[in-house]
Amino acid sequence: MLDKLKHINWEKFHFLRTDYLWLGIGAILILCLGFLFYKESYAWKKQIAKHLRPYVIQKGNSWKIIIIRFSVILMFAIGLIAFLGPTWSQFKSPAKKVKSQFAIALDLSQSMLTTDVSPNRLERAKFKIHDLLEANPRAATNLVLFSGSTHVAIPFTTDYKIIEDQLDGLKPRMMPQSGTEFSLLFKKLDTLFTDNKAEGKILIITDDLDNLPIETVSSFLQQNNVKLYLYPFATQSGGTIPSHKEKSALNITKLNSLAEIDKVEVLEITLDNSDVKDLAKAISAHIVFEDKSDQQDENWKDQGYWLLFPLAFIFVLSFRKGWALNLIIIMLCFSSCSDEDKQNKKDFKFKDLWYTKQYQAQQEYDAENYTKAAMEFKDPMHKGVAYYKAGDYLSAETAFKQDTTVSGLYNLGLTYAKLGRLDKSATIFEKVIQKDPSNKNAHSNLAHVKKAITAMEALKPEDVDLKDKPSAKNKQNNSPEDLSGGGQKATKKDMQKKRLEETAETGKRKSKELDELPDNFKSGQGELPKNILMRKVDDDPALFLSKKFRYQIKKGLVETKKTNNSW
Repeated sequence: MLDKLKHINWEKFHFLRTDYLWLGIGAILILCLGFLFYKESYAWKKQIAKHLRPYVIQKGNSWKIIIIRFSVILMFAIGLIAFLGPTWSQFKSPAKKVKSQFAIALDLSQSMLTTDVSPNRLERAKFKIHDLLEANPRAATNLVLFSGSTHVAIPFTTDYKIIEDQLDGLKPRMMPQSGTEFSLLFKKLDTLFTDNKAEGKILIITDDLDNLPIETVSSFLQQNNVKLYLYPFATQSGGTIPSHKEKSALNITKLNSLAEIDKVEVLEITLDNSDVKDLAKAISAHIVFEDKSDQQDENWKDQGYWLLFPLAFIFVLSFRKGWALNLIIIMLCFSSCSDEDKQNKKDFKFKDLWYTKQYQAQQEYDAENYTKAAMEFKDPMHKGVAYYKAGDYLSAETAFKQDTTVSGLYNLGLTYAKLGRLDKSATIFEKVIQKDPSNKNAHSNLAHVKKAITAMEALKPEDVDLKDKPSAKNKQNNSPEDLSGGGQKATKKDMQKKRLEETAETGKRKSKELDELPDNFKSGQGELPKNILMRKVDDDPALFLSKKFRYQIKKGLVETKKTNNSW
């Protein structure tokens, strides 16, 4: 310790928090003025008989009062200097690791239904997104849909299954505003990548390059730390837009101009998934970056803690009779109510002095802050119910799996039904009935789930949507296809290969009304109710997104613009 103090570099000596200097000096001045104008009152001495005063009152020395006051001022001054952060040496801080984020922007304009790319541009784009996510780019990914307005369909997530479940139902008619407006798209992307320390990645899938201003792209890339992948889904020959007489084709001249911009990479469509595999590999290889901070203050070592030793020494000398007991009381007041908090000092909060973690979790639950409550609860049942109420059914599933009781098994069945895994839900309800044959709710819910499964199995693809032609099932294309103007043509043999069709109907789950978790449920009081389930699971996710987008526009949360074209 003394060796370090001897080698102080006074040329580099300074304080880290000088902004608080005048506040500290003002407080010391107020303290000095208080001692200066303080006058002791002797009126109480008159209450003691004169002949007893010499025996009751002992005279003190005035120098003791001076020492006490001086020690108080000195301790306050030492504490202030320690708080200001004296420093004279630097240290190398380790570089932080930050991960890149990836945004997929999909054009949902009417022109994406053009069939020059088989089966049409939109369906091929969906297939490519599926292949891209299956290749696992490893980055947190979100899905942005744009036409005459731009909406975030799925926020950043590493659970790609959530994005894949939404793709099948995406159609142009779900967008509130027709057309293709890139200015709103880049305005939304700018909010997603504001002050991102790691280089972000953006994939724009579109067929309309005519309305994409080069100046907008260049300005966006200069203002944001991102790399742009442009994926044009159109051919040079083009095709007629459904329900319109206009023709849509790839603008090669505009494409080449965009490709010349720094940090812009143009992808070419391939018959297999090699194009998106290469993209996923490129994103995965550059997902982690070092955060090199330029703030010099963070590299200076705060040496103020050395002043705690003289401060503690002076404080010990100020002890008088009774102060030891007072110190114990103060220490007890600032100790935690639970042993867990003593082991985890980093998460310590002021309310931990008075409430246990479980009681705090119950308070969050009563305030309908279900996510926070779930993180605080330790019991799997309470944690699962809180996650369920928060709408995080995947986390609820994990929690209920840890509960071996019949109620936990029952709730797991309800969670599977909410997730659309009706087969697993039926299996779980059957296990509940085996353990508790008198459980009427389990019998009722099992009947509803089985009926929903039967209805789904009987549902034909052509019955899903009567307005649009079925797009989930690809028809065989008997003619070669010119892809993205690259001159690559598919052979008839290649085009006869059928793409595997997903039949899970993840977006078309149906179920009748089941028991709902009561609003007055108190997860820390009494026996947990057994009749927990959602009201229904019968909405198409695409329909939900469509309603969400229209609501955002109605409330002014999302901006719209009318474009020159109506597709």
